[in-house]
Amino acid sequence: MPFQSENRVLAGLPPSDYALLAPALHAVALPSGACPLPHGYVYFPHEGMMSLLATTPDGQTIEMASAGRQGLIAPIAQSDALLVVALGTVRVTQISTARLQAVATESEALNRALGACREALLLQLQQNLLCGGLHPLERRLSRWLLDTADRLESATIPVTQEIVAQRLAVRRTSVTLLASKLQEIGAIRWGRSRVEILNHARLEPEACSCRRPLRECLGAQHPRDLSEPAQRHLGA
Repeated sequence: MPFQSENRVLAGLPPSDYALLAPALHAVALPSGACPLPHGYVYFPHEGMMSLLATTPDGQTIEMASAGRQGLIAPIAQSDALLVVALGTVRVTQISTARLQAVATESEALNRALGACREALLLQLQQNLLCGGLHPLERRLSRWLLDTADRLESATIPVTQEIVAQRLAVRRTSVTLLASKLQEIGAIRWGRSRVEILNHARLEPEACSCRRPLRECLGAQHPRDLSEPAQRHLGA
């Protein structure tokens, strides 16, 4: 049976493959907000969500990719233009990139899992770039709420409108206006520091077309048994 872990990438590994990783794994709790993580490590979330944000010299940000317990995240480079941010209190398992790559050369299951995660990251980068340039904000907001709920595996997202505005690179007032419209149709309820998705069926039609490939991408990161080859279909 696969190792029982709250992170599905680790849980999908056969016990013998997980045993190769275990001595180098370290549990870390990250507070909500910006995380000054060292370069050269990979993080497997067990709870909460981590986001990779691009930043500008004047402090503007936009979310490039995110991961919950279905995947992993790593600082792409040591740069002031990239920021890792935790949403909620995030529990992660940390391992050095060098050790992870070394084990992947011995473990076919781990190598396949990391390949799926790389594909998922690239798809997120592609879709988020297209989404930011082509789709109206009201569609992007609905899609972001649904995708974030998927990664948290919860209908309650511990987030303020200011934080969402930072993720989408827009003004908070724009988020406030659109959030009111979504509340009017009964799709969400937004409190002071959290938003609840009340009706997925009403929110889904409000999301942009990026929703489908990104949802499929999330599923591709955690096939039930990574010890067996699996077909992965990532939408474009």
